Amino acid sequence: MIKALELFSGIGAFAEASEKRGIEVVAAFDQDPRANQTYQLNHGLKPISRNLDTIASAELPEADLWWMSPPCQPYSVRGNQKGLGDPRSRSLVNLLGHLKKHQPKVLMLENVCGFKDSDAHILLDKTLEEMGYKSRIVELSPTDFGIRMRRPRLYFVATADGVTFQAPAVQNQPLMNLRGFVREVYPDDLIVAQKDFERYSPSLHIINPADENAYAICFTSGYWKSFKSSGTFIEIEKGKIRRFSPEEIVTLMGFASGFEFPKDLTTQAKLKLAGNTVDVRAIDYLLSGISFFN
Repeated sequence: MIKALELFSGIGAFAEASEKRGIEVVAAFDQDPRANQTYQLNHGLKPISRNLDTIASAELPEADLWWMSPPCQPYSVRGNQKGLGDPRSRSLVNLLGHLKKHQPKVLMLENVCGFKDSDAHILLDKTLEEMGYKSRIVELSPTDFGIRMRRPRLYFVATADGVTFQAPAVQNQPLMNLRGFVREVYPDDLIVAQKDFERYSPSLHIINPADENAYAICFTSGYWKSFKSSGTFIEIEKGKIRRFSPEEIVTLMGFASGFEFPKDLTTQAKLKLAGNTVDVRAIDYLLSGISFFN
């Protein structure tokens, strides 16, 4: 069985995708206790609560595959794209320093598209080249898998000798109507206050689920607090809107319908976790192109 580390594990998108590929996640790491609680509830493994800025090489179990989804703020427009000058990039730099000792057969990394033009990308490429890895970059969005949501992300797949990666052809699947993801029953706290609707409605992305051409934009971890460019809102009736629920968002991101959040978490906390996660379908697509699984 292939053994994997899930670094910056969040709610476990990699664990979700790996289950049908015969991969054993031997350890997951994240410093958010609510994410770890959600991960354990759904995947049965308790992630190690650890700041990866300072984790030592000896603390990382041996594994065939490393999956990582490091903080995106250093490479995003909202984060001012400071790259390696942003303290939130320290964890990535630290982990790349441990690669030479562990030398997993496969390294997979996900981030925003701005990562491609960053100094962190230069460091990543330099590290992989020095170690003899062959790497590929693939840009994927939920629209590639038939989901009406625009959320492009970069995925890096690096393989050592003896393992190959060939990106499968993306099937041009018909786009599904968002109505199938919208639930009729939802908590009242998802409804946007009238004063906020009147103030922010010109800058909001609002859809009517009955519109067959409607699409969702990227949901962010600030979806609860921010109204501008943080996600899509649903029109309930004229002049009344609500947020997508955390459960609706993770379903859009490819998690199984049975995925659940701990009951003691607030809606705000759940939405932050949902906005931070990765598209499960994209991970499965990439795994299918690695020779391990062919």
